[in-house]
Amino acid sequence: MRFRQDINALRGVAVALVALFHFQTPGFNGGFIGVDVFFVISGYLMTSIVVGRLEKTRFSLWDFYVARFTRIVPALAVLAAVLMVFGWFYLDQRAYKLLAEHAGASLTFISNFVFWREAGYFDASSQSKWMLHTWSLAVEWQFYMVYPIILMLGARVFGNKRGAFQVLLVLIGLISFALDPVIARSAPEANFFLLPTRAWEMVAGGLVMLNAGRFAFDARAASILQAIGLAAIVCAGMFFTEAYDWPGVMTLVPALGAALVILACANDSAFSTFKPLQLLGRWSYSIYLWHWPLTVLIRYFDLPDHDPAVIASGLALSVLLGFLSYELVERRAAGLRERFGLRGLATLASVPVAVVLACTAVTFSNGAAARLPSAARLASAESTDFDPRRVECLNRSVQRMLDGSREIGCQYGDSPKIGAIVWGDSHGNAVIPGVVAAAAESHDSVMFYGTSGCPPFVGASRFGKYTEEPCRKFAKHVAEDLKQYPPSVPVIVVARFSMYVDGKNTVDDPTMLIGYNGERPLADPAERRTRFASFLTRDLCTLAQSRPVYVLMPIPEMNEDVPNTLAKSLILGRHTVDVSISEAAYFKRNAVARAAIDDAAASCGVKTLDPLPLLCRDARCYGSQALIPLYIDSDHLSERGSRRLSPLFRPLFDAS
Repeated sequence: MRFRQDINALRGVAVALVALFHFQTPGFNGGFIGVDVFFVISGYLMTSIVVGRLEKTRFSLWDFYVARFTRIVPALAVLAAVLMVFGWFYLDQRAYKLLAEHAGASLTFISNFVFWREAGYFDASSQSKWMLHTWSLAVEWQFYMVYPIILMLGARVFGNKRGAFQVLLVLIGLISFALDPVIARSAPEANFFLLPTRAWEMVAGGLVMLNAGRFAFDARAASILQAIGLAAIVCAGMFFTEAYDWPGVMTLVPALGAALVILACANDSAFSTFKPLQLLGRWSYSIYLWHWPLTVLIRYFDLPDHDPAVIASGLALSVLLGFLSYELVERRAAGLRERFGLRGLATLASVPVAVVLACTAVTFSNGAAARLPSAARLASAESTDFDPRRVECLNRSVQRMLDGSREIGCQYGDSPKIGAIVWGDSHGNAVIPGVVAAAAESHDSVMFYGTSGCPPFVGASRFGKYTEEPCRKFAKHVAEDLKQYPPSVPVIVVARFSMYVDGKNTVDDPTMLIGYNGERPLADPAERRTRFASFLTRDLCTLAQSRPVYVLMPIPEMNEDVPNTLAKSLILGRHTVDVSISEAAYFKRNAVARAAIDDAAASCGVKTLDPLPLLCRDARCYGSQALIPLYIDSDHLSERGSRRLSPLFRPLFDAS
């Protein structure tokens, strides 16, 4: 297959868009579409290789896999090895264990499944995952594994006829594309990370290859067609946003743009022969590998990631490392296999095998915790100091409801006497250890009802990119379930109230806003807060008609992950102080929720429980004490932190 300068230049555009986007370069909000361009290119090239050799009856599946291994794995293994060495010196045990898991998953090409399964409310920030970008490599590798087999079976059944291949690819593409909107609504993370909803992009490239012979454009027409395709790609890279369902209908724009560029075959155009793009295209794989860890590195060392100098330096370093990786790893790996055959392949394979074994050892040694100073080790360990039954009682509660189970709550304690019911979200689960400790003194048990990110409001739906109807259903089930308990049993309502009106720690973050009775959240923040306050007061007063209701005022939210911040500071030898926020910041963030709760207390006898006297002093609210975290992240109390609140809950059980 002859070298296509236009495709190589297109690679350069794709990697540039991705890097500009990840370094948060102004004007490139849609740069993530570069990955979709890569998928189309891969589909074209793999179809060229497989179909071309099938037609000549000399296709070898082994040779195909070996070629893909030699192209992808060596540079990836070197990146993983470098990051593991870096992590040994600079990461706490939780972060290092996570890096080891991700590096191992990347080298076994299952990282897209890992990141899909991790995605959720308690997921570590994507910006702290050093190998998050390898999800796309896993998707491509899975495509490489399956695609030639499908084409070989097609050739065996229908013969080596391009028409048969086209019908096969059209069917695969249509099924894959049709899955996008279906899976996007029920499982958006799966839609993004998994091959079935991405395959149509690669198939699009394959269809271009199968039909390229039907078109013969003169130089002018080819240049015009190429320009149209490039315009679609660049416009998408500049003006698209992450708010779109992705992949979805809008993904057609960059995918068809890439297909047009490839179909035009304007190999000698100004675009195709532009030297800088040729170099970027040549180094594109290695640039892609190295650019993302550099963005994580910038944030890890608290550099100003929006500073133009930092952005420019990050982009330049990505290109430099990409060049070095290409020259020192990619080219040498290809030469080693060509010169030494199986012996060279075995040598190449030994590196990723060694890295995977090292990753496994780090994972099973809990992030090689023994290498750390004791203070850093203790701080990091608090990140796992949460309710041992969290998965059962919080993460799986909605699934039990959807499966038809009547057991949607969890009982804590062995006593048949239920002394109190906690209804909430993940913040409710976080305070359970403190409530249970208070109940134990009266020999009472505690019931918990809750699920992550769902407010304890009847009729409330969570809105982010997708509607969370299970929240409404779950709240209705809980309200019905409460009727089985004697009216003297109090309910303690605990939630991250301010998140549902203003989003996560930043104002107007749309990821967790709620609407009521099927309506979407109001766009105007002032109107949204007024509506939230009225529904919160209404629901609390409705609940108070049937039993005593206590509401825990909002837990202070720190501005950073407490265990991670302390452990990192201690590892880096920085001057380390306890993590805290000002009470003024707390009251500003939670003014709407606290006022609504106070209104309910004044109008219908709801009682309030205020955690501030136990978590704050001297006008500051603390996320740690003596450098020992009281939180597992930025906003969920650890068991240690939760038990500090036990004195708040004891009077409830004394009264019962």
